[in-house]
Amino acid sequence: MLDEFERWLLRERSAQERTAATYAARVAGFVEWLPAPVEESLRKLTAAAVIEWVNLEAARGLKASTLGKQLVMLRSFLQYCYRSGRMGQDLSGVVPHAAAWRLSSIPDPVPAGAIEALFDTLDLRSPKGLRDRAILLLLTGLGLRACEIADLRIDDIGWRTGNLRIRGKGDRVDELPLPDEVGRALEEYVLHGRGGRVAGDEVFWTVIDPVQPLSANGVCGTVRQICLKAGVEKFGPHRLRHTFATGMLATGATLQEVQGLLRHAHLRTTAIYTKVDKNRLTQLVPEWPTAASGRWTR
Repeated sequence: MLDEFERWLLRERSAQERTAATYAARVAGFVEWLPAPVEESLRKLTAAAVIEWVNLEAARGLKASTLGKQLVMLRSFLQYCYRSGRMGQDLSGVVPHAAAWRLSSIPDPVPAGAIEALFDTLDLRSPKGLRDRAILLLLTGLGLRACEIADLRIDDIGWRTGNLRIRGKGDRVDELPLPDEVGRALEEYVLHGRGGRVAGDEVFWTVIDPVQPLSANGVCGTVRQICLKAGVEKFGPHRLRHTFATGMLATGATLQEVQGLLRHAHLRTTAIYTKVDKNRLTQLVPEWPTAASGRWTR
């Protein structure tokens, strides 16, 4: 059923393959929650049951953005079930919207010292260690997304020009400067970690047979595994992207420069990182006791 749902998203919604796979994976939790047999449960599904599952998800303490995505995917699945004849009525309309406001969250950079701890755990004598070091440097040195790392091809690396071609959201293609340290890490992995083991164009591959290209989920899993090995709080690649952005601002980069490196379409998206730029915020805040005593009296 989930495979058919995924194909329906590709056909009817023109979703990208990665998006369709993500929808199907997220909806699996709802399908598993339904009493067996699932087909019969769907035919008897009520609005009250849908709301019950939504309340259970909300009680898990998910971030508003994460819960919102879960509910969007549930609506799509219920629409699919209705249009494919698995349900007699369309219950997608009873799924509520999660209260969330765009750009209202505060970026959460990785704690000081955690990144160094990640690198310290790597065994650079092994193919996996070389691969993981290159991935971490792409995350911390260029702020790439997990999907962008998974989509890298050998031809995207400008060995002589010092550039890196990135395929971002919405089929956007950008050229970024390739820092020397990142370039050397990629070279060592391609020559000594990846070389001779695979024949495909993808840069990053799994290290356990059957060897296959590393997916975006694989990149996320790799970072979390390194966190566990390093004994630090477990986090994903996107927090390293937050750390890269806030670090750039802290060293004096302008919002426009950070926007270009992160490849944000709108400057207001980049501006969210100013919320944790303490150096610049303190310049905007007057000395409170002086200001208070001069303006307000009882």
